[in-house]
Amino acid sequence: MADALKNADVEVKTIASDEAAESACRLLGLEADEGKGLTVYFWDKPWADGDDIRLPLSEAGVTIRLRKPAKGDADDLTVKLRPCIPEALPADWRASRDGEDWEFKIEEDWSGRNRVWAASLKVEDDFDRPTADGGGGDGDGDGDSHRPRLTRDQRDLLASVGVTDDDLEGIVPLGPVQATKWKPSRRDLIHPLAAEFWSVGPDLRLLELSLRARPAEASTAQDLLERALLDLGLQSPQASKTRSVLTALARAHLNR
Repeated sequence: MADALKNADVEVKTIASDEAAESACRLLGLEADEGKGLTVYFWDKPWADGDDIRLPLSEAGVTIRLRKPAKGDADDLTVKLRPCIPEALPADWRASRDGEDWEFKIEEDWSGRNRVWAASLKVEDDFDRPTADGGGGDGDGDGDSHRPRLTRDQRDLLASVGVTDDDLEGIVPLGPVQATKWKPSRRDLIHPLAAEFWSVGPDLRLLELSLRARPAEASTAQDLLERALLDLGLQSPQASKTRSVLTALARAHLNR
């Protein structure tokens, strides 16, 4: 277990929003027609608490996400625990591994000085688009088409952090989010850079820049990324991309 965590990848991230996100796209030469288009959906059980939006799954550190590429690759449905305590996971889920159409990853997420562990189980398949009205969508065999079609392993992973089928009752799909991904060439970063632009309605745009490194190289990789952004005249703003997106989607859902 100790060796598995010691050797787990580190994902270094920085996130810009709105005008800063669009400026970063221009400075990095990220053209929409040169990227990979995705449509993204999430599930949660939002409710209004005065002016605040509550998201029970997100607040429990759980994300359920569906990504549908515009063309080419298979869809993927992911259950992610972030933050998580790797030592508290079931014994079979304490190291990264994969199979023919699934991948389980444990990695450490670095965003500025914030560092947390994350575990995710991604399954590839052909998934229907979820619908808010219950027609069509990814039913799980019990007649509830609001709910994602989770595998048994994904359900077991959720159960390991106390999220049971009862907790999934009443969850609704949130989205869609239109996203574009690129892999821009940046030799000065040493590690391959990934860029992902998310557009949520007319008011929220986010650009996430990320790279993966081995633990011994992660600090250097983060320094190089921050330096590259400064050289472009960009700061290294930090935000929670998923939380920001979920809040915006949930507010739109509740205001229908």
